[in-house]
Amino acid sequence: MSAPSVLRHGRVSIALHALRGGAGRALLCLHALGGRAADWEALADAWPGPVHALDFAGHGASGWVRGGAYSPELLAGDADVALARLGDAWLAGTGLGAWVALLVAGARPAHVAGALLLPGAGLAGAGAQPDPQAELDTAWQRASDAQQPAPAGSTASDPLAVLLESDFRPPDYAEAFAARARRLLLLEDGAPRPPWWEAVAASPRAERVSGSAAEALVRLAG
Repeated sequence: MSAPSVLRHGRVSIALHALRGGAGRALLCLHALGGRAADWEALADAWPGPVHALDFAGHGASGWVRGGAYSPELLAGDADVALARLGDAWLAGTGLGAWVALLVAGARPAHVAGALLLPGAGLAGAGAQPDPQAELDTAWQRASDAQQPAPAGSTASDPLAVLLESDFRPPDYAEAFAARARRLLLLEDGAPRPPWWEAVAASPRAERVSGSAAEALVRLAG
């Protein structure tokens, strides 16, 4: 990939990568927990227009959050900053990125024509009704046990980003965003899905699809 564009979201620098050029409506890709923009390179040619991929805060070439915590809503802000640069776009998200894509599609229906939600790391969060304190204790222990990577020039994720696995995702919260989104495609592969996913799938704005991720992107474009 070429050098990314550097955007600002609060005090954090966010890396936006151009994976494919072209005319037409852009696709903005959102990676899974622990992933990065490069994870989307193999799928870029499945989209007929320009393709961009974001490194969320704490991931890839983006900055790390200092003096605060990570949340899906923070990452939705990262995506919103990218949309402000790109203009109207479609979204594709995998794992944690699928949850963030839902939030952005529902919050910005005037600018997001549709979103493809794919399974991946961080898809479930801590469930619909977890024990928040137990989940938080577990996440902090995992974060404290993680080895700090060298920040200079590193594309490793911030160990504290593991806290993104501790947010709980009530189905009614997901339903509220699905009701405002213009179009949602949910890729099914026969594996179990979390309660929020099933709630979104029941929305009249949503459609379950099968096949490969590339085939689902072609369907989103059509």
